[in-house]
Amino acid sequence: MAAAVESVVVVHNVAKRHNVGTLARSATAFGVAEVVVVGRRDVSAFGSHGATSHLRFRHFVSLALARAYLKDERGCDICGVEITDDAQPVTAHPFRRSTAFLFGNEGTGLSQKECEICDFFVYIPQYGGGTASLNVTVAASIVLHHFGGKNPPYSSHHSTLFL
Repeated sequence: MAAAVESVVVVHNVAKRHNVGTLARSATAFGVAEVVVVGRRDVSAFGSHGATSHLRFRHFVSLALARAYLKDERGCDICGVEITDDAQPVTAHPFRRSTAFLFGNEGTGLSQKECEICDFFVYIPQYGGGTASLNVTVAASIVLHHFGGKNPPYSSHHSTLFL
């Protein structure tokens, strides 16, 4: 029997701590199994509406340790959500196995260090001309929905997200 395809959310360098609670809410809605927090531990569950009680949280002090866990223990590809030259549209569904998602900081996007741990990148196609970026929690919801929609059922599907 094949292992379940899962996703993980990785939280790193989030500028607005309350976004973690809102991310947890979306992660729960879209079947994420675990949230990996990298660096500081003082994240807020504000906005989660109880979703944090349905998720596993794991903390790592560095991106290198988080990457080792995700690759070696969970068998995840690491997907950066960022507009890069080689990024694929999330609508193309380039996911091949369990995937950990890393989202850019709300102001500056993914750092060079964060990009270096990613196996590939996706972006969210936009059709209006008003802004170049989305709020991190909105972007996470869109990407997790696309991932989960192609990897049902939710009862056996989990997600990982990197921030």
